[in-house]
Amino acid sequence: MTDAPYGMRPIRNMAGGGQRQRVYRVTATGNVTGIFAGDPVGFNSSGLGISRIRSTAAATTRVLGAVTEMWDDNGRPLTFNLPTRGPFLPGGVAGWAAVADGREVTFMIQADASAAESLIGQYVTLTAVSQGGNTASGQSIIQAKISSADTSVKFLQVVGLAPTEQRGLGSFALNSAWGNTAIDLEVRIALHSFTNS
Repeated sequence: MTDAPYGMRPIRNMAGGGQRQRVYRVTATGNVTGIFAGDPVGFNSSGLGISRIRSTAAATTRVLGAVTEMWDDNGRPLTFNLPTRGPFLPGGVAGWAAVADGREVTFMIQADASAAESLIGQYVTLTAVSQGGNTASGQSIIQAKISSADTSVKFLQVVGLAPTEQRGLGSFALNSAWGNTAIDLEVRIALHSFTNS
């Protein structure tokens, strides 16, 4: 991974087995800010399909999962339109999105600041430098907001370091990555749309 935000990427199922993905409808009226690969999504307020969860959303907003790929309204896969446009659904455009929505799926997300090992088990919210995404790559720019970490239940709970932090550090000790800026964390959705707690 590079040190650039990439949103949430599913990495494993804590219950074993594969990672569940389901295709959801994205309505033009529910797609206010656009949807990018890696964006956290939830059911939109009108109950029709899904919408992107903004980094400014309330910390108690329920999350369905993260987008892994998208299709236009006709079911055609979104691809790169080189050199300037990545595969994403612009705001106000309808389509379809595959979402990693399993309750036991964990995700990799970049920290927005230096992260300490004491983060494990704590809850964090989201942040982004803007409300859109990277239109050239089609990737989300959502990050975990480290300054929001505490024990009150929020969007995400930190499980530990993501597997990417094991590589290239010259040490098999995972704790050697803690304290660095923009490290990759493994998180789980604490307030999932399919649970009541």
